[in-house]
Amino acid sequence: MQGTLKARLATGEMLVAPGVYDMISLRMAVSAGASVAYMTGYGSVASHLGLPDAGLASYRDMVGRVEVMGAYCRERDIPLIADGDTGYGGIVNVAHTVRGYEAAGASAIQIEDQVFPKKCGHTLGRAVIPTEDMVTKIKVATDARRSDEFLILARTDARTTHGLDEHPPDGAI
Repeated sequence: MQGTLKARLATGEMLVAPGVYDMISLRMAVSAGASVAYMTGYGSVASHLGLPDAGLASYRDMVGRVEVMGAYCRERDIPLIADGDTGYGGIVNVAHTVRGYEAAGASAIQIEDQVFPKKCGHTLGRAVIPTEDMVTKIKVATDARRSDEFLILARTDARTTHGLDEHPPDGAI
């Protein structure tokens, strides 16, 4: 399968993007036939620091991993989706993170709605920003990218705190 992640998604075919966290796991996924890869934040932090992803890894730590994995993926025409955490701070940080991940070779960035500093995504009681703030964050991320081919994926951590059907009220957790 050839083309950008955006083009591949447009086909309507199911894409399987195995979670990778270092070059060994990426090479294993590619050897097994992966046509898309997902650089997981939890796995990347755990393999790098031996600790859960609780906001310990910095933007610089993560964009460096994106650079290495992105180069490998580009050589093989494999889109890399990379976990961009909360954007590593406020709105200015989100724009900087998007530009950095795009320049590093990711095809898409995933940005979450947790408050900053964040908790590990696998723990209960994660606090999320108001919906309106997340909408602003995604707008800033979209405006910051250099190419429309670079995709912005939004992730919510609201389910465990608010449930699937509930939206947090304005200004709430």
